[in-house]
Amino acid sequence: MLYASPMIAAPSVMLIDMPVRNRGEGLALGRYYAIILETDEERAELERFLDEPRSAAVAPDLLDRRPSAMVSDNVLISRYEPPEEGWPWVLVCRWPEPYSRAAEVTPGCDMARGCYTMEVFDNPDDVEEHSIALLEQLSSYGELSIRMITPQSLSPSGTA
Repeated sequence: MLYASPMIAAPSVMLIDMPVRNRGEGLALGRYYAIILETDEERAELERFLDEPRSAAVAPDLLDRRPSAMVSDNVLISRYEPPEEGWPWVLVCRWPEPYSRAAEVTPGCDMARGCYTMEVFDNPDDVEEHSIALLEQLSSYGELSIRMITPQSLSPSGTA
């Protein structure tokens, strides 16, 4: 299931609902394989990879370690609502270099593409609770400057 980018600076996310036999620890909510997609070309590359005939299951990890092409001096927290009923909510954080460098030497702190963390939630209350906890944790390192961006704030109102 593709979760479209909520804004230009944020990636899209592909969640793959794994077959029951391949589910377990290490997958989001024990069942979803999450993939960060930064460009339309990467999406096409992933779709070609997924369409290839195979005799056995292969992890779709071709983009997991690819360096990010996006650059930012700020922490970007993007919330993705389910594109269809029955799918989870997703929260993606893109961490600037000082944070990602620290994560490289922190045991158990893996970042997709060297700069992303991702959480998947069954309900919106859990996303909200996690977001608040994340902001509280970040504020312990100093003053935060927070800017909420919504689809409505990205485009001027007008008439069609």
